[in-house]
Amino acid sequence: MQFSTTFGIVRTPSDDWFDPDLALDTRLFLDPFLLLSSESKSDILWQPAHAQLIEHFARCYEVIARAGYEGTLSEQIVLSLLRFPEPAELCLGYAGSGTLGSGSGQANARLIRGSIVAAIAAGLNRPEHIEEIGILNEGIGADRISDAACNVLKPTIIEYTKTVAARHDLPVASLRVRKARCNLRTGRWIDEHHDLPRNPNTGGAVLLVPQRFLNNLPVLNADDWFYSTLNEDLRRDLNVEVGQRVPKRRIVEIAKRYPERIRAWAQQLRLNNEIRGYDFTHDPLGLVAWQDAGATFVERNSFAMPVETASDLSQFVAELLKLYKLFVEEQGGWRLLWNDDGTEKPEEAAQLALLGMARPYCRMHGIEIDREVNLGRGIVDFKLSSGAAARVLIEVKKLHSGRFWNGIERQLPAYMASDQTDAAWFLALRYRSRGAPVQRLRTLPRVIHEANESSSKLIRYMSIDARRKQSASKI
Repeated sequence: MQFSTTFGIVRTPSDDWFDPDLALDTRLFLDPFLLLSSESKSDILWQPAHAQLIEHFARCYEVIARAGYEGTLSEQIVLSLLRFPEPAELCLGYAGSGTLGSGSGQANARLIRGSIVAAIAAGLNRPEHIEEIGILNEGIGADRISDAACNVLKPTIIEYTKTVAARHDLPVASLRVRKARCNLRTGRWIDEHHDLPRNPNTGGAVLLVPQRFLNNLPVLNADDWFYSTLNEDLRRDLNVEVGQRVPKRRIVEIAKRYPERIRAWAQQLRLNNEIRGYDFTHDPLGLVAWQDAGATFVERNSFAMPVETASDLSQFVAELLKLYKLFVEEQGGWRLLWNDDGTEKPEEAAQLALLGMARPYCRMHGIEIDREVNLGRGIVDFKLSSGAAARVLIEVKKLHSGRFWNGIERQLPAYMASDQTDAAWFLALRYRSRGAPVQRLRTLPRVIHEANESSSKLIRYMSIDARRKQSASKI
């Protein structure tokens, strides 16, 4: 359930905060480059934020450049400064079935330290943008950049959240916030208690950030840097053809040879005012629209049945998936799976659409539904459970996916064996009218039968027509 729904908030024009799902992380990240937007420059609270972020990393650059030997006290200070756990209070990031991601521990702190060493070696003795370390290191992506920014800026984020809570007269409690601020001189992070809204799912605090600072990837990222007009000559020298993808490992090698171009590109983007975050209006990845659409469907389509045994749970899931089919095919759910320009949204959009309509039904029946559960042999899309023994797995795949058959023949049987589950569903989503999807639909029953025979499990399947629909007047 979203923050606004949980606390009964009616938003006003002053409410520019992202409305998080309090039970599930949204795969968006705080993008430091967006802190430099013209809107932020006129915001008294956020105007100094980017400078504060750079100050934190400048301290690390300074210590490493002066005495960055492994095992020294200076190194220990730097590693402490670079230890950025995922701030669960924001409900952002990669945690599939909750809001407690892994964040950056000691190993990741060493990884970031190595990136700073590489930056200094490349001649970047002081940071201008912390995203530089993501371009100079293969292992640093949007999540680690965001975790760093959120931890360093937590004092500002706390004050911002308190302002929102006061505006709406929300109930607050004195709650512990990990790493609420940092002493740059000693490298010591300080926990504090603050009066903040409580997340009913975790018992911890909720923290909010302005929606305009969120992105699915940093504006300054390795791919966009390499494929920018600034580096046309480099791609030509490397015989990189139009549309050809180059591994990040290779891009990092090139970036270390031409570090000055990273900063030239960042300056170019700022001068051209190319500072844009995630498009919440069109939601191209299907990350945010699913909650409201699912809740509306549930209001219009009642569903109740007793669930006491494993057999009951299996029947419940069967009925639930029939409703999902109805939602997508007949009641407009397909719109969550397509962009306005006719392009498909990623498979995750279909998974979230299922979660949006399934979660209220599961809550009514006392059933746990978890998304992206690691079962030891991999990550299954959904796991539904009632009590200790009753479990059903669900795997969702686009019919035209290159890994479609692998989902049935290898993935799902392996997940069932790992979880000691005897029941599972495979959802085949049809986006295209011709080609491989047509043949695969004909072959699917036989492959499912063979998978059941070889694994002694019960895998059931359902095909769902996810193609764009014409209005009734045009049929």
